[in-house]
Amino acid sequence: MKYILIITFSLLTSFGNECKEKFEIVKATSQNWFGGQARTGKGTYFELTIVPKVNSEKLKFDQLWIGSDFFEIQCYQKGKRIKNNTFGPGDTITITVNQTMKPEPLPFVEEETHESDPLPPFEFKGKALLSYTLNSKRKYKVIEEFTKLEDLLYP
Repeated sequence: MKYILIITFSLLTSFGNECKEKFEIVKATSQNWFGGQARTGKGTYFELTIVPKVNSEKLKFDQLWIGSDFFEIQCYQKGKRIKNNTFGPGDTITITVNQTMKPEPLPFVEEETHESDPLPPFEFKGKALLSYTLNSKRKYKVIEEFTKLEDLLYP
């Protein structure tokens, strides 16, 4: 009986460790920007600051949906601007996205056509959906809210 309890307890604790988050989103911000020149458009910068508990060999961030807008993403370590997706446990990493809204095209300019972006894999409540792999298994994290920063007005 004693051995059954020990085995059960070890299975429960190892299962619980697998289910714990392997990273923490310490900050999620958005900042609207407005171009100062005619037809430059406007948009929003989104930034996620994350502290992983495992290294980049086990954890990979690769996709982000903001609403239904899809972005392929890479991360970089704080203080480094090379987006190489390499990090270790406890590093501070950043993911940035620029959601641009261009003005209507001029009538004589032909717009590029793109394949349609993938839709989120499921409906989510929140502002964004972060997609990542942990030990090669696809997982998702809903980002409930972004802290809004002061607007940027470009000259």
